[in-house]
Amino acid sequence: MPRTYSRPHYAQARTWYRFACWLRRASCPQFHPHLMKEDALRASFRLGSRSIILPSRLQDCEAAGLARLAKRAEAGDTYPELIARIAQVDPDDASADEVHLFLEVADRTGTHTEKHLLGKLPPEDALWVAPLIRLETDAYGTGPVLRYHVTGGQNDEVHIAISRAHEAASAWLDWADDRKAWAEAHAVADESPYAYRATYRDTVAPGASYGALLYGTDPYAAGYGGCETE
Repeated sequence: MPRTYSRPHYAQARTWYRFACWLRRASCPQFHPHLMKEDALRASFRLGSRSIILPSRLQDCEAAGLARLAKRAEAGDTYPELIARIAQVDPDDASADEVHLFLEVADRTGTHTEKHLLGKLPPEDALWVAPLIRLETDAYGTGPVLRYHVTGGQNDEVHIAISRAHEAASAWLDWADDRKAWAEAHAVADESPYAYRATYRDTVAPGASYGALLYGTDPYAAGYGGCETE
């Protein structure tokens, strides 16, 4: 009798796909939810993950961040974890938001951390990641939801794996349904859920200095995790 394997990846992929189909595809021609879902399933099985993993590559990588990443790898950290923040490129266009990923380095005491920019997600991934990051600081109080691990790359190329996307997508769909129900109950026009964009403390304003963000004036230096991943 053939052995039957139970793989939850397909149900998780369907949840993420439902969420992805809410987004405005026309704003990013490279955004193809079906193809991304299939790539995610292949990557998940190849990595031996117990849940669905969405692979990506960073763009516009920073040399200083790559040097820090190389030191982390030399120290034996097999899959370094990154943290993410949103950078608003156009205040009037939420779909243009960028998602920047940082490598966090703690001092010897573990009481202070520095954040070193590695690069940003490509537009097709930033399009679906940004709404889930916003959910972390929404009234739902979900806390950090996505996780980003460096899985490879060489020279100025960095490969990452994004996990927990199906859980965050499920919470986002619940939020969108509640928002739609509220709009109908109050007889008001409801914008697309993706158009929702509040001004969070973790947002990087256009033209902001990363030096100010990463060091002395960074309100997150004390360890606040509003938009960071676990």
